Amino acid sequence: FDDDERASIYVFIQTAARSSKVVTMPATVYLITGGCRSGKSSYAQTLCEKLSPHPIYLATSSSSGEYVDADMIDRIQRHQADRNTRLAGWTTIEAPLHPSEHLEEMVERVVLVDCLTLWLTNYMLEYKVFSLTTDGEDDVTAKERITAAETASDAIKQEITTMIAQWNTTFVFVTNEIGSGGHASDAVSRTFADHQGWLNQFVASKSREVVHMVAGCANVVKRVEDGGRGAKGSWMSQDDRDDAKLLDTFLSSRSLQMDSKGYFMVKLDENRIVASFYSCIVNDKGEICDLQGNKIKCCNGGSRREPMKVWKGRTAKELTTAIFEEWEDAAKLEFSIGHAAYIGREVQRAEHCLYSNIPYQQD
Repeated sequence: FDDDERASIYVFIQTAARSSKVVTMPATVYLITGGCRSGKSSYAQTLCEKLSPHPIYLATSSSSGEYVDADMIDRIQRHQADRNTRLAGWTTIEAPLHPSEHLEEMVERVVLVDCLTLWLTNYMLEYKVFSLTTDGEDDVTAKERITAAETASDAIKQEITTMIAQWNTTFVFVTNEIGSGGHASDAVSRTFADHQGWLNQFVASKSREVVHMVAGCANVVKRVEDGGRGAKGSWMSQDDRDDAKLLDTFLSSRSLQMDSKGYFMVKLDENRIVASFYSCIVNDKGEICDLQGNKIKCCNGGSRREPMKVWKGRTAKELTTAIFEEWEDAAKLEFSIGHAAYIGREVQRAEHCLYSNIPYQQD
């Protein structure tokens, strides 16, 4: 960027910060749960491979350490071989406690976290929950165990919260429904089962979609609808439409190069699609201005400035024609191909929502 471009971007960021509330965009989260050998890991791997050719496998267990035995090593090796057979692009990260330390590696990636149960186990070990014996325990020991378990549970929830605050990463968590089996015979096991259930509920509350696996069959128990595809009579199967929706959600989390001279806001208003262009051009006085250098006024004396240009239309074609073919200043602003494609996608979505009576929110 040259000095003018840097100044434009700086002013845009400062103006946006002053004129609107700070909104945290969380990561896209999926939770896959089920019992032992229910097919949850296989389903989660397939989901990740549909979204990206280069997913990350975040192993919450370690391939070494005092708690790793021959059975665990064999299980790890089988999982690794299965992933490599399915897709060569997998990257493995081992992080038994603090995977947020690897967040830079996860930017714009799909991350399979397998699994929450082992991860919670690591935290229970870290906080000595399992070392508090249940043989003839007194009230003091029971209280210590409960406090330690609550501390461990709070710690893993905070770690998860830190991770999913990274908006441009997609997380697929795998967990176990250990409370669906028999009642645990000892207090420590019952404590763990309780906190596993509460942890599952916590992640489910943050998830866009929750899938319960039974005998290799996926049952969607939660899905946040976004008013996208899925109309009756579509040539595509429901599975194909679901895959397309998942892919779009993942692509929405990537970073985009913003044009230095301005940006568009799209909304629905009074049965019309409305597109507004906001300038980021800076004149010699350091003021946001139009192409002629004239300062752009703020609305009603407030901090939010007026758009440089506003269009209203009934269809996406009507709007994009007016913006990119009929607006004389469009050529002078030199919009990037990516920016123009983005506006085309957004107004097409807005048109679909307008004629389907679906709420629209700009991506």
